Amino acid sequence: MRRMIIMVLVLSGSFGLSMWTGVGPADDWVHTCQVRQQYLDRLEAMEVEVDRLRVQGRSEQEIARIMVPRRNQAKALVRTKMKAKQVAKMEERNRARYGDPLGPTIDWMYTQYGGNWHDIVEASTDSNELYNLSCLPWFDF
Repeated sequence: MRRMIIMVLVLSGSFGLSMWTGVGPADDWVHTCQVRQQYLDRLEAMEVEVDRLRVQGRSEQEIARIMVPRRNQAKALVRTKMKAKQVAKMEERNRARYGDPLGPTIDWMYTQYGGNWHDIVEASTDSNELYNLSCLPWFDF
């Protein structure tokens, strides 16, 4: 029990050090979460844009063809703030999974969602919720 209490105190102190001074063992995690927040902010702006396009009467296909590349642009922009090693790892994974270093293309999503343009549009503004939970203390609500 004593070890657990000491561990909790040391870990919370380490994260506090990173949070308040910008220097500490959790720096990489803090930076990654800050970058993730920027990406999520862009996705949120895209959701507003999707709603605006729907009100204008644009078809789901038109919206999907606008939003999927925009999501990949958001990824590219945010990745400029990441370490090269992290970016290389993500790009390698995306190439293997989607055939593109930035992520799913419109063609890949069309195949994945069986040609359902509405689902493609919705997926273009989704993010990995499990990954988001790892950064929960840093996110704006």
